[in-house]
Formats: sequence, structure tokens, C-alpha cells
Amino acid sequence: MMKMRTGNIISVLLYHLGLLCCVRLCTVKVNDIPVQSDFIYDNFTESAWNTVKYNRFIKIKGIPKLYSNSDQTTLFGWKDAQPIVTNIARFGFAPGRNMCVSDTGTVEFLDNKPAKMFLKYRNKKTGQTHEQNQWVLYTDYKNLAIMYACEDKLQLDGLCESKHRYIWILAKKTTLTEAEDQKAKAMAASVCITETLKSIDHKHPCNQQITM
Repeated sequence: MMKMRTGNIISVLLYHLGLLCCVRLCTVKVNDIPVQSDFIYDNFTESAWNTVKYNRFIKIKGIPKLYSNSDQTTLFGWKDAQPIVTNIARFGFAPGRNMCVSDTGTVEFLDNKPAKMFLKYRNKKTGQTHEQNQWVLYTDYKNLAIMYACEDKLQLDGLCESKHRYIWILAKKTTLTEAEDQKAKAMAASVCITETLKSIDHKHPCNQQITM
């Protein structure tokens, strides 16, 4: 049986008493997060992926706030020898106002691990750029992919700041089975993301063909 340290016992007690304000229960360092070790990028490019759940938006330079996300489709592929990504999404930029945007970017593989993808997007119309990690925690290539990003780390202990932890649940369809949903929740919790994930309903898809 694993022994619990005194500090951890106190943290758990404070948490259940509703008194935990500054104690972090998460002890998963970003560098220790396991990505899918046998990930094959080419198998991931066969058709587009729909984002069906996520926890929060990554801030995009030049856009003060995103209010909603009702459709998002991503296609990974190649342009000559360069791995690339195309993303089409319907965002709400103000209450009651939304529009479809398209970004194309390049893909880099960090630490010689294909599952540790680093995306560099550039909007063709505005010229706006943004970058983000998108690590593959798990995929069966058929319908489910669980993607993670930490966009900031604590300097001393290597933990990710809670407000900078991101997760996206992708599917080839626009829904998950109960088993897929439970797996997504469990993997989110394993990287310290325990809040209820938001859903994208895809009821108002962007009428744009996604291509490389």
C-alpha cells in the first residue's frame, strides 16, 4: 500500500473541508507527462478531427476574449516534407455574434517525439500568428484523440500553472461513446484537469471545405 505523506494528508483534509486555497494537490510535472509512445503521425492524417470537448481557450493575440466555440475541425497532413495543420472554427467574438475563421500552421515535433506536437498558426487573411503545444496523450486513430498543452510552467518545481493547463478531446465523429467519454475524463484528471469539460455541439458547422 502506498504511504501518504503528512503534507498530502493535510492537503486532502483541507480540500474536503473547503479550506484549500493555496495548496496544490497536483504534483504532475510537465516533463513527466507520458504522451503516446508509439504515436505515428501519418496515421493521424487520414481524415479530419472534430473538437468535441475542451476546458478553456488558449488566448490568441489580438483577440481580447472568445465567448463561444460551436464548431471546430482540424486536419493534419503534409506539404512537401513539412508537416502542417489546418484548423477551421466558429468562434463567438461578442455576445450573439460569431464567425468562422481558418488558420494554417506548421507542425514541429519536440524532443524527437512525434506525439509532442508544437503548432505555429498564421491566419491568411489577417496575418495574425499564434503558437501552441498540442501533445497527444492518447489516440486510437479511429475516433478518439486526447490532446494536452501546458502554456506556462512554474519555474521552481516544473508544475503547470492551473490556468495554463489545456485539454482537447477530438473525434472523427461529433460525439463520443460512453467508454470514450470516461477515458477522456480519466486522462484529463491524470494531468490535473478536473473541471467539467465544455462541449462543442457542431450544430452550426462552418460551410468550408477543409483541405491541406
